[in-house]
Amino acid sequence: MVKNWFIPEPNSKMKTTPNTRNKQPRGYISYVAVVALGMTLLAMVIQTYRAASASQSAQSSASLRVDYSSKEDAVLRAIIPIASNRAMQAMQNGSNASATSRAPMTWQNIFLQAVQQSNASNSVDSAVLSTFNLGNAVLGNQGDATLSETTTFRAYQGTSGFASAGLNLDFGSGFPAPLQTTNTTVSTRDNLYPIITSQKIYGSLASTRVGAPVATYPQFNLIPYPNIRFGYAKPGEQFVAKRNWWAFRMNLSSHSSATTKVTKRERDFILSIYEVPSQLAISAEAFTVIGEYADGTEWENANIEGGVFASRARVGSGAELDWVSGRSSVELAADAEIGEEPLVANGGANAVNPFAPGVREQYEITHGEYMPVSMASESGRAAFIPINRGADFFDRFSSPTETNTLSTTTWNDYTVGARQCAMTLDISDAVSASDRTPRVLTFSYLRNGVRQTMTLNQTQGAEAGLPPGFIQCCNENQSFFFGAPVDVAYGKNGTYYYQYGVSGTINFNNARFGDPLVGTFKAGFYRPSFPFRVTRLHDTKHCIEIFPQRVANFLTQIGGDSPAVNHSIAVNVNYPASAFLQKPSIPCTDLDYGVILRECADLSSFTRGFSMVTNLRLYIADDFNTTAVTPPTGSGLPTPFYPPCSLFAPEKRYGAEYDPYKLRISGQMGSLAGGNSGEEVHLLDMKTSREADVSHDQVEVNLSPIKHPAALPPITMMNWLVVLEERRREYYEGNAATTANN
Repeated sequence: MVKNWFIPEPNSKMKTTPNTRNKQPRGYISYVAVVALGMTLLAMVIQTYRAASASQSAQSSASLRVDYSSKEDAVLRAIIPIASNRAMQAMQNGSNASATSRAPMTWQNIFLQAVQQSNASNSVDSAVLSTFNLGNAVLGNQGDATLSETTTFRAYQGTSGFASAGLNLDFGSGFPAPLQTTNTTVSTRDNLYPIITSQKIYGSLASTRVGAPVATYPQFNLIPYPNIRFGYAKPGEQFVAKRNWWAFRMNLSSHSSATTKVTKRERDFILSIYEVPSQLAISAEAFTVIGEYADGTEWENANIEGGVFASRARVGSGAELDWVSGRSSVELAADAEIGEEPLVANGGANAVNPFAPGVREQYEITHGEYMPVSMASESGRAAFIPINRGADFFDRFSSPTETNTLSTTTWNDYTVGARQCAMTLDISDAVSASDRTPRVLTFSYLRNGVRQTMTLNQTQGAEAGLPPGFIQCCNENQSFFFGAPVDVAYGKNGTYYYQYGVSGTINFNNARFGDPLVGTFKAGFYRPSFPFRVTRLHDTKHCIEIFPQRVANFLTQIGGDSPAVNHSIAVNVNYPASAFLQKPSIPCTDLDYGVILRECADLSSFTRGFSMVTNLRLYIADDFNTTAVTPPTGSGLPTPFYPPCSLFAPEKRYGAEYDPYKLRISGQMGSLAGGNSGEEVHLLDMKTSREADVSHDQVEVNLSPIKHPAALPPITMMNWLVVLEERRREYYEGNAATTANN
């Protein structure tokens, strides 16, 4: 113990008697207590520091995980437009011309571009920092790093590659039904590039996982609609489509995990490009007004089943729809009826605005389904892309033949309806610059799957002295088989002997016909009953007349494949071939040729349906497709069932020499006018051949969607639905039979 001594101040006087009033009590200090207290306080400080450090580390880790999630979502959203554009480019001219041209289409480049466009390497974009004068700011986010697609993405299966194609391999439950191909080029490239081609089909691997027999419907089948808000169909409902898909894995955290000490689970994704033939009651890539005529009055006698889609839609008061979807905008009149409840922008007490904040969410909670008014932009990781070539869709000569493409199906063949037709009929020449009467028609068709062409001069025969329409089939002493009655001729140099209405094997020799020209080597000719001819409408307008009911007999006469193969025809003007021909105008003018459709009520001979595509004004002169046939076996389609048909023309007129008294239209309707055009399209405004408006009360329309691939016509408009979904554990654990098609 230490005594506490009193030390006087310098120069002070020492007092002999202590001052009892200022005297303090004496105390003692314990070194042990001081040290113990110090150690306790130090431990508390260290514990507080450790807790704060752990909290900061946890907050940093949580913040990094949130940051990674935001970056991942941005990358995934960027993949959708990039992948779909690259799939289109792979079908276009020169995409396979060199390594340089192929490089942008690779999955590696697609993922790299997605990372770069989404700015996933940085938590804050440099442009944002510059806007707020923070260009010199130091960011402490350890997750910011130059990301590499090689460490971020990998194929679902295997140790190399960036995506695994759902082709020729069943990945098991939790994956979509795979496609198949026998083309090794397609199967090889599909793992390297997003390949869309008609040579990818549904085969045996998908036979138990699609809704219709794959042997009968290999191109488009019944598959489940994805779980997205865009209402082309209801989620899980079967619709007609083909699903191309690729699986990949992604982990943005793996690149910097050594620095950040944050490791996230690798996530599995499936990118799908659905090829969706137009199948709704109304599918219009145009600014479409539904429910109102051009004069502003409401639709009459119009029954629409299911939903409608338009690039831009304005739904008027006269519309009653199950649902409506738009790509860029949807406008609703005050009393338009959409769905089971009055979903309108303005109206009575029960009306709601589907685009008001919270309305959509409340509807989904209340009804357990998506709202029946939707736009493609609301679908999250999804995009709906109408494949619209506009006026080029009608014209085979507007787009060149493409070569050196990565896909075995070229873009022009895929998107131009006129190029998809099995038969073609072209006006190849006119009489003169002043006389536009068609002088030469060129017709092509398929025989044993190989295209055959015949040139038909309308002003003279195949040789001098032969009437127009005769075609050479063989030489003297040769024979030719005719499956149906034809007119035949035998001879040469203007001298011929004729026989009419003959069939079977015809021997073109002197024994059968006699010798029309002694000492000259002769030939055999025949004249079938053509299903087309040159005519004039109202004695003024030059037209081509088409008779579909004569096609089957004509194909038999010329030895062509049946209407099951030759099921569609493109009627065009071959303006590049003649100085006397001009490219048809759209809108059509009185100087352009026209096409008249006759004898078209009974199309039962077209067992797979019938389609016509033309870039000329189409006049429907007779009843069209009014003879019912037996529905395809196993389709479940109701009766009466009619052969699936489609007519594509820039303009349609009803009637020819006579105006129709009444129009009854059933099936589907659409427009290719283009969604960015400000011009309104009124689908139910009809015109006669004399350009008069058909009275509204004389038009009856019953439109319904296509619900089975058996009801698809040979030529259709195509759409792409691009969806990126995460393959979550609940998709492939549990009942495999239930989740097999997810």
